[in-house]
Amino acid sequence: MSDMVEPVHADSFFSVSRTGEFHERLNFEYLDMSGYYQKVIRDEKLLAKEVEKLADNMQFFLDKERVEINSERVRSRVDYCDIFLKGDTDVVSVIYLIDFAGKFVEGQNVIETWLEEEQAPYDFEILWRFPVGTKIIEVETTMEFDIYDDIISLWAMDGDDVGGYEKIVFELPPSTLDTR
Repeated sequence: MSDMVEPVHADSFFSVSRTGEFHERLNFEYLDMSGYYQKVIRDEKLLAKEVEKLADNMQFFLDKERVEINSERVRSRVDYCDIFLKGDTDVVSVIYLIDFAGKFVEGQNVIETWLEEEQAPYDFEILWRFPVGTKIIEVETTMEFDIYDDIISLWAMDGDDVGGYEKIVFELPPSTLDTR
């Protein structure tokens, strides 16, 4: 696969629940000039084998990361993977749904991640969506970011230094019924 397609973009969306569950939708876009994935998608057995291989590869990389919530290690798990053609183009998406969970406390909570340091091989964006009313206290990362109330938007451009140590400190609102 890696010889036939070229990664060109990625985006990720994290949804954080008050119960400590994290749900991520991770999307990689590939330029598929050879039509490799168009052939794969037309063959159910080949598609199933390719999706399983992609999910296993992603799980391998997730297992190499270290993620802690309030100083307790958590494990990310790939729960879904699929391949989608992007209309009548040579662009293909590989979508992953990834879940993990931790225990939140009253007051400040901390998410820490240790990732391999690298240069971004393509542009990508990450959105973190916390429960309405969450106060974002601190974000430590090599990436550019903006905070919009209870949403964090991060991004990197092709060639930027990314990875290493990352931290988000936040305080959940006292009730899910709070409004802005």
